[in-house]
Amino acid sequence: AAVTFGASARQPGKGYRGFLDWSNDVRSEDTGLDGGNETLFYTGFSTSHGYQFNPWVYVGAGFGIEKCTRYDLHLFPVFVHGRTDLQFGRFTPFGEIRLGYNLTDDGGVYFAPNIGYRFNWGRKMGVNVGVGVTLQGIKTHLYEMKDTPDGYWYLEEKGTRHDCRACFSFRVGIDF
Repeated sequence: AAVTFGASARQPGKGYRGFLDWSNDVRSEDTGLDGGNETLFYTGFSTSHGYQFNPWVYVGAGFGIEKCTRYDLHLFPVFVHGRTDLQFGRFTPFGEIRLGYNLTDDGGVYFAPNIGYRFNWGRKMGVNVGVGVTLQGIKTHLYEMKDTPDGYWYLEEKGTRHDCRACFSFRVGIDF
C-alpha cells in the first residue's frame, strides 16, 4: 500500500488530540576561548495530549527530551501546549506556543513558539512540519579563579545567574 500526502488537510475535529514530534534545536554559544563560537545541535522527541475545542483551537500538556549531539547536555521541558490550525482554501498553516519549565540545568522557563504547515494523512491524522524559536531558561554557576601562596590556583564559586539560551527549532511530527 502506498502512503500519499494530500496538498491540504481537513480541519481537526472536536475531542481528544495528540501529537508526537521529532524535535531539533540549533544554537551558537560563545566558548569564551579567544572569542570563538560553537554550534550545538539538540535532537529528541516531544509529545502533547489535550482537547481540540473547535477546528481552530487546541489546548493540551506535554513533555519532551532532547540530547546534545556533541556533549552530555539535555533539555527536558514540561509544558502547556496551545495551537491554532487555520485553513485558507487548500493552504493549511498552523501556529503554536509551548510554555513551561525546563527541568535540566537547574531549571528555568521553556518557551517555544512555532509556525508550520499541516498535511493530511488519512481520516484523522496529519503530518506537521514547523520552524520556530526555543528559549531555554538555565541557571549558570559563576566562578572566580584564585591563586594560592604556593603557586597553584583553584576555582571559587561566586554565585549563580539566570540565563536564557535561544535556539532555532525545527519539528516534524504527526497528530492523531
